[in-house]
Amino acid sequence: MNLDSIPCDFFVDISGTDCAVPFSKLNDALEVLQPGQTLMAVSGKQALLSDIPAFCRQRNLQLIDQGEMDDMFYFLISLQGH
Repeated sequence: MNLDSIPCDFFVDISGTDCAVPFSKLNDALEVLQPGQTLMAVSGKQALLSDIPAFCRQRNLQLIDQGEMDDMFYFLISLQGH
């Protein structure tokens, strides 16, 4: 199994050189997400394993799954239904 085998509606690489870049990329990607759709975000930064769940709680997003695969950390995110 690899990252390509995980179904999602949108994909974004949130790797960045500083702590603001991943969240800027993630916010841009979330603007096109509709309720019920999923976004796969990937990064090589282990620190995001705790940052992304906190971000999802603050933004009322559902973190469906997270883990490590293909030397990357992945986060499968969905909008909460309104």
